[in-house]
Amino acid sequence: AAAGGASKPATENGDAFDVGGASSISELMKKLPFHAPGENFKSDGYVVTNDTKRLLEEHLKITGGKVRTRFPPEPNGILHIGHAKAININFGYAAAHDGICFLRYDDTNPEKEEEKFFVGIKDMVEWLGYTPYKITHSSDYFDQLYEWAVQLIKKDLAYVCHQKSEEIKGFNPPPSPWRNRPVEESLQLFEDMKNGKIDEGDATLRMKITLEEGKQDPVAYRIRFKPHHRTGNKWCIYPTYDYTHCLCDSIEHITHSLCTKEFQSRRSSYYWLCNALGIYCPVQWEYGRLNVNYTVVSKRKIAKLIEEKIVNDWDDPRLYTLTALRRRGVPSEAINTFCAGLGVTGAVGAVDPAMLDASIRDVLNNTAPR
Repeated sequence: AAAGGASKPATENGDAFDVGGASSISELMKKLPFHAPGENFKSDGYVVTNDTKRLLEEHLKITGGKVRTRFPPEPNGILHIGHAKAININFGYAAAHDGICFLRYDDTNPEKEEEKFFVGIKDMVEWLGYTPYKITHSSDYFDQLYEWAVQLIKKDLAYVCHQKSEEIKGFNPPPSPWRNRPVEESLQLFEDMKNGKIDEGDATLRMKITLEEGKQDPVAYRIRFKPHHRTGNKWCIYPTYDYTHCLCDSIEHITHSLCTKEFQSRRSSYYWLCNALGIYCPVQWEYGRLNVNYTVVSKRKIAKLIEEKIVNDWDDPRLYTLTALRRRGVPSEAINTFCAGLGVTGAVGAVDPAMLDASIRDVLNNTAPR
């Protein structure tokens, strides 16, 4: 499904490395076998097109050959111990290679985002000892994202679909009867979506691509009649993760898009979309996410615990959110050391809380007054 290009063998680059633990994040990050800036094409599975050489040369002129990473949380909850690993990998990899790391709020869902989460995320990044090169928002790029969506429709690579969300969920959903509708019709309908003329749930914009697991035509835009915390009522259509993520990475000239293993199935749409639009394409690398036994780290599940008054708030000391750990007196250095000791692999695994306790003990042994 490459846009006019050929791909290197599609091995799973998430499984191509298995780097054991280290005593510090800097030491660990220097061991990772990632590509050098501008050498994206050397990564397994990277899609090479006729434009790749030119785009990479332009990219190097803009970036000066620096490593550029990003930490892109959705501002719909407080960060937890799993995010600490992502923060350390993204900020740590950039720091270890004299690069820069953006903090980008993935604010494409106006229903769940609150100001306290934006503030809380920045606080936790800084508490762990990192300073973003720049703070950005996916919403900074809404105008550009919309223009690119129109381009995709004009190239007959996207279409407006009227299947309901429940119809296209799960495995082997029926193909859309609107997949081959005329380009002009989709253009008009997409404009109607933007102008609030179509009801929520009655239309989406979908991309013409089949993903790794066989899922066809992921949604690029959906209708939401909800004011956005930054753009107000300007938009009533909002882009999805599948559409937004790679394009924001491209705009910010990210060299290494580092994400957890569950996003591996989105890699084909990531490369396809950048190449379909003829823009710079970063490399996506996946690593195993961090789960901790005997606790809950899912933001959705924690929100439910708070709602049902089982825990008091996001900083309840029984939780493994970063605010809860800080409130409990855990030194940030212990969390960073804990993350370094885990290493970086493609495998997804759960660790025992005793491992974090050991890191805390080591730090306190060296710093606590006697």
